[in-house]
Amino acid sequence: MAFVPTPQGVETVLKMTQQGVPVVNVYHFDVGHSVTLADLQGINAAMDAWLTSDFAPLVSSTVAFDSIVSTDISVANGMQDLQIPTTANGGAGGTPTAANAALVVSWRTPFSGRSFRGRTYIGGLTQTVQTTSHEVTTTYQAAVVASFQNLITALQTAGYVLSVLSKVALGVQRVTGILTEIVGFITNTTIDSQRRRTGN
Repeated sequence: MAFVPTPQGVETVLKMTQQGVPVVNVYHFDVGHSVTLADLQGINAAMDAWLTSDFAPLVSSTVAFDSIVSTDISVANGMQDLQIPTTANGGAGGTPTAANAALVVSWRTPFSGRSFRGRTYIGGLTQTVQTTSHEVTTTYQAAVVASFQNLITALQTAGYVLSVLSKVALGVQRVTGILTEIVGFITNTTIDSQRRRTGN
């Protein structure tokens, strides 16, 4: 696919590993103006603070936080800023589940359709948060909900809008990407699978 510029857009990649297996979560932000290096640094700082306060306690200590990388996606070969996370590992104890096991956060915008939905797979689960082989506790679910609501709020406070990025519509590549503000999200207690995170 050819590069699709996204006006005012930043892509932020949280790169992790779990016992050698890559775990990657990607987020998109609308900065509200032409992207600057200060925007990339501000997003990384806000993400790093959220990682320490909200996200790290949710995931296994076997998960290593490698880097946070924000890139200006308004132009090809845009500026990039890399932050080494303040917190090195997840903070949850207990035996980890299989690397592909994940709780899904499904992002919602004011609009329907695939172009206006997104999802994040939360890896690094531990057996201590499970009630069955395929469900987590409602307490853990509530903690995930609180964590990601805090992510939205933290980035809004810093001046950036967490968004769903669409670069394709009905199978056709867009001329420019579209960012749509995330206004809510859904998660449940069912454990899903992110197959690319297996050790095979």
